[in-house]
Amino acid sequence: VLLCGAFYSLIYSFIYSLMFYRIALLLAAAGLLASLGSCSQRSEKEKNYSENRLQMERSAQAMLAEARAHLAASRTDSAAAVVQRMRKQCYLALDARREGILLMDSIDLLRARQSLALTDSLLRAGDSTATTADFEEACAKVHFYERKIKHDKSQP
Repeated sequence: VLLCGAFYSLIYSFIYSLMFYRIALLLAAAGLLASLGSCSQRSEKEKNYSENRLQMERSAQAMLAEARAHLAASRTDSAAAVVQRMRKQCYLALDARREGILLMDSIDLLRARQSLALTDSLLRAGDSTATTADFEEACAKVHFYERKIKHDKSQP
């Protein structure tokens, strides 16, 4: 009977340890499945993010085309407003935003050239509202925006 009791005790502890390992294994598997589930959710978010970005890129390109048309017609205020609207509405459109920086530089360059032409005309006409300092400042702005465009184009 003593031998049977020891054997029973040994079997009991063996089964108990198997159950413990089985439960531990089940918990580990459940944890693994839960982590895989959260990974798939993250991938889904990234997928939605990419779709949103693509949609914003398309919208932003349309806005940039509109801004370029305004710039070609020398409507710098309208062109700048469209670029600003694109930056605000299409915040995920990173490629278009880079193009928008160059376009905004071109708008500022056109404004500076218009200001230079006006200042030059006033100086040639002998108007007292324009000074040589105004002319030099307008020239400096034109040179600044030309260098800025050259620099921005060289950036990756």
